[in-house]
Amino acid sequence: MVSHARELDDHKLARRLLAPSVILIILVVIAPLVFAFVLSLHEAEPMVGGIEMKPVGFSNYAHFLTKSGLFWPSVRVTIYFTIVSLLIELVLGIAMALVLDADFPGRSFMRAIILIPWALPTVVNARMWEWIFSGSKYGALNGLMKVLRIFPSSHDAVWLGFDVPLGGVPVVGPFLRWLGVTSALNMIIVADTWKVTPLVVLLVLAGLQTIPDSLYEAATVDGAGFFRKLRLITLPLLKPVILVILVLRTMELFRVFDIIYIIMQYSIRVVGILTYEIGMKFLHFGQGAALSFLIALFILGLAVFYVRLFYTDGER
Repeated sequence: MVSHARELDDHKLARRLLAPSVILIILVVIAPLVFAFVLSLHEAEPMVGGIEMKPVGFSNYAHFLTKSGLFWPSVRVTIYFTIVSLLIELVLGIAMALVLDADFPGRSFMRAIILIPWALPTVVNARMWEWIFSGSKYGALNGLMKVLRIFPSSHDAVWLGFDVPLGGVPVVGPFLRWLGVTSALNMIIVADTWKVTPLVVLLVLAGLQTIPDSLYEAATVDGAGFFRKLRLITLPLLKPVILVILVLRTMELFRVFDIIYIIMQYSIRVVGILTYEIGMKFLHFGQGAALSFLIALFILGLAVFYVRLFYTDGER
């Protein structure tokens, strides 16, 4: 009886200790989500003294999925931006992490300095690359091309233009045009990759520290070379880290807003820009909330796809 009473007291104490955290989660996370979902089921417009809300059911969702001429083009642009950025960041991040994992003089200094781009505020990063890609004679990239004699002194390329790369190539050009790919979008991918790749390097480098050296030593004895070790040891054991990177970066890339808005304003309409336009610029709060939930569903679907891609039922 005494032990049972003590167990009940422990449960009561645990509930009391958890109560503040549960209340905070309800107030900060769950309540806003519920309000946003309710808002997405209404035609909500600002008025003097508050918001006028008219119930419309799932009409806001149906509008984007079937009627809007902006939603699906913005989804295609966002998917291209996400896939290309992820591929570049993963390849560069793994390669750089493997280099920094090797033993060489100055390794600690290199591991520290490589984090500088990630530490820079996005506004600073965006303005810096905007100057680099400037299409005038004052643009840093144009200046470099002239110094290297790749461009004649009278030529200034427009890096942030709206021409379609490989636009004249059959099949490829029309497909890229359908996706909404432009030179400006590719340049922004370069800028965003430069900033975020150090984070990928840091995560992969942390994963590499968990792989026992004995595995590589045994593989060396068996005559395995670098690429065979990479394929059979390193990459399989990095799967949990790569999955975390894929999920985190997909979430960030699919709702990207800041770097594109700072450099190109509304000229490149990804779903993050479209949501801001509808919800905050045109003040259609109901449609903006519905669009936010659609983005969340896309991200959730991609996360489930990543988990199923990386793990079989026996590995989970």
